[in-house]
Amino acid sequence: MRVARTEKPLLAQIGSDALDDRVPVITTLRKCIALGAEARSDELRDWASKELEGYRDGDIPSYRTIHVPLMIDSASPFRQVRGQQISPCDLPDFARDVITEDLPLAFGVGDLQALVRNARAAGKRAIEMAPDGAADLVTLWNQRPNFGGGGQIMRLYWDVSVARIEGVLEQIRNTLVRLVSEMRASMPADSAVPSPEQAASAVNVVLHGGKRSVFNVNTAVADNGASASVTTPPPPPQKEGGWTKTIAIWTVIIAVIAGITLIVTLT
Repeated sequence: MRVARTEKPLLAQIGSDALDDRVPVITTLRKCIALGAEARSDELRDWASKELEGYRDGDIPSYRTIHVPLMIDSASPFRQVRGQQISPCDLPDFARDVITEDLPLAFGVGDLQALVRNARAAGKRAIEMAPDGAADLVTLWNQRPNFGGGGQIMRLYWDVSVARIEGVLEQIRNTLVRLVSEMRASMPADSAVPSPEQAASAVNVVLHGGKRSVFNVNTAVADNGASASVTTPPPPPQKEGGWTKTIAIWTVIIAVIAGITLIVTLT
């Protein structure tokens, strides 16, 4: 007789996959979307979807922004220069606040992995990425009077180390581990799927630095099969500090003095 294998719940699968470097991050994120559907969590589903498809709305998490050098290739009648590092201050005034050495990686995880894979296959340790509108910027830049003694800027780009992209992929994996940990910490031990509130709280804590929510934890473990309920107690009342007491005392004194002044005035 063949016994059917029991599949682990999605949350347990995501936790195991995130801890295993052999499991692609793409696979784990797809399971995260499915878990978001089970938990009825728009926040969890939306985050995993953006990681897979890319951040098209510009709302890019901080762990996807890397610091990389700005480079130019230039040419003059006497020489050609490739890979010259410049400061954002060297850019035209109108571009200095737009193009900096901070590069947000909005690509989906599949694209990031392909960039790394292709660079490694070609024996490259860095990838050249051009800012949006770089060609137009270079054209305007070259029109400045007395620029470079007749030289021309040919290209403007970021020099992105492959290791930095791999680091972002690791940050995504770490984020998955943290999300699973936050959800498990707020769930009863016998529960397999987080509630919408628990999933939303985990996303808020891990991705937005929010405060942890307090949940009531119900469990069916009790004597003789009865149900037991464990409620997280509210925080203890804060003791009044010396400054608070002083303010209260002076408030009473002022009120008494005001009352006495009013009586004297009326008399």
